[in-house]
Amino acid sequence: MSQPYTPPPQRDLNVEDASPCYGSGGLKLSPAKRRRIVEKQESLGTMLRRGIVEHQLGLSVNLILLVSLSYVLFPALRTRMSAFFWLSYRSSRKPGFYDVGERDIYLMASFIVFFTALRAFLLDYVLMPVAGWAGIDKRKGRIRFAEQSYMMIYYLIYWTWGLLLFIHETPSGVHDLRSLLISLWSGWPYLYLSASMKVYYVSQLAFWIQQVVVIHIEERRKDHMQMLTHHIITIALLAGSYPYHQTRVGNAVLVCMDVVDFIFPLAKILRYLSMQAACDAAFAAFVVFWLVSRHVAYNAILWSLYAQTTSVTLHYGLYSTKDSEMLSDEAGTNMIDNLFQPILHPDAQYVSWNPRVRWMFIGLLLALQCITIGWFFMICRVVMKVLRGEGADDTRSDGEDEEDEEVDDIPAQPSEPLRAMPEPERAMRFIEVEATGEDFPHYPKRKGSGSKRKSKGISSGLNLGEHKDFLNRIGCLSEEQLAREREKRAGSMSPRPGSAGGKK
Repeated sequence: MSQPYTPPPQRDLNVEDASPCYGSGGLKLSPAKRRRIVEKQESLGTMLRRGIVEHQLGLSVNLILLVSLSYVLFPALRTRMSAFFWLSYRSSRKPGFYDVGERDIYLMASFIVFFTALRAFLLDYVLMPVAGWAGIDKRKGRIRFAEQSYMMIYYLIYWTWGLLLFIHETPSGVHDLRSLLISLWSGWPYLYLSASMKVYYVSQLAFWIQQVVVIHIEERRKDHMQMLTHHIITIALLAGSYPYHQTRVGNAVLVCMDVVDFIFPLAKILRYLSMQAACDAAFAAFVVFWLVSRHVAYNAILWSLYAQTTSVTLHYGLYSTKDSEMLSDEAGTNMIDNLFQPILHPDAQYVSWNPRVRWMFIGLLLALQCITIGWFFMICRVVMKVLRGEGADDTRSDGEDEEDEEVDDIPAQPSEPLRAMPEPERAMRFIEVEATGEDFPHYPKRKGSGSKRKSKGISSGLNLGEHKDFLNRIGCLSEEQLAREREKRAGSMSPRPGSAGGKK
C-alpha cells in the first residue's frame, strides 16, 4: 500500500523575511516597532523589571507596613528600628543639633522607599489624571507629563529648602563673593547639623539613589549612560561630603544644580500642553539659569576648592572632632578612614584634611562639570532651533516618544507612492490573494497517483500560507501576481447576464 504523502516542512515566514520590501513601497516600521513585533518572549529580567514597575506602590507600602509592624510588635527591636523613623545622634554638646553616624543609613533607606511610593502614587492617581484633564490624549504623552510634573514639584521644594538653609547658615561677616567662597570651608569640620539640614541632606542622598533604580527599571532613554554617570557622581559627592562634615559646601552645590531642574520640567510640561510660546519663554529662562548656576557659580565653588583651600583657608592637617580646632599640620595620606570617620571610627578624636581627599573631591566635581558641558552643547542645539522658529524641543531624551507606541496601534498606512494613486487603483493594489496550488512549490506526486493538479494561479515559489494577508498589506507580492488578481477581481465584479446590473 502506498504511504500518504507528507510534504517537507516549510519554514514559517516572519517579519524579518519581509524586511527587504520596506524600502520598496511597503509599510515602514521603525526599529523599535519591529523589535516589539519580533520579540514575542520576554526575558526573565524584563518580566521582573516590568513587575516592579507595575507594583511600585504596593511593594513600597508593604515594606513600610512590615517595618512599622516589626517596630510595634517586637519591643526588643525598637531601639535600633527607631532609626527608620526618627533622627539619630542627638548632640549632647549642642542642644537641638545632631551628630552623624551609621544609623543615618536606616533613615536614608526609609526615604528611598518613601520616594518610590510617593512617586508611584502621584503619577498614577494624581498627575496622570491631570494630564488627561489637560487634553493630552496619547498614553506616552500623559506619562511624560506626569514624570516631568513630579520632578518639577520635587526640585522646586528642595531648591527652595536648600536655598533657605544656605542663607541661614551663611556667616554674618560675608559681604562679597570672595568672603562667601571662603566661608564654605572656614570652620571645618561642621560637626553638628540642625534637624532641617540633616533631613535635607539624607533625603537628597536617598532621592538620587532612588533615581538610579528608576532609570534601570523603567524604559530607557537615549541618554541613559549620561544620566547614570551623573547620578553616580552626585551620589559619590553626597555620600562622601556628609560623613566628612562638608555639608555646607554640599548644600551650595545642590542649590546650584537644583535651580534649573525645576525650570526644565516646566518647559517640557508647557510643550506637552501645546503652549509653545510659554514653552519657549521657560526654555529661555532655563538656558540663562543653567549658564549662571552650573557654569559660573558651580565653577566658582570648584575654583575655590582648588585655589583657596590650603593657601587661604582649610590648610592640610588634623582637626579635632570635638571643637573643629586644628591639632597638627601632619595630614597623612589616608582617604577612606577620614571620609567615613563617623561610621568606621566613631570614637576618633581627629579627622584629616589631606591632598588625596582634596583631589578626590576636585575630580568628582570636574567629572560632573564635564557632563553638564556635554548637555550644554545639546541645549545650544535647541537654542538654534528656537532661533530658526522651530520651537523648543528636548533633543536629549524624548525623541523616542513616537517610536514607542504599542504595536497594536500601528496603522496599516500605505507608502508615499501609493498615497499618490487614485483611490480605485490603490484599492486594486491591496487585494485579497487566493492561496492556490500554484502558490506552493511543486512536490513529487504520490506513487500511483495519475491525477494532474489543475493550475489556478501563478507559481511564486513562496509558501504564503497564513502570511498572504500580511504580505498583501505591506506590498510584498509580485507585479505578476497582482496583475492576475486584478483580472480575477475585475471579472468577479462585472455584471452577469440577467442580473440587475445587466438590465438595459
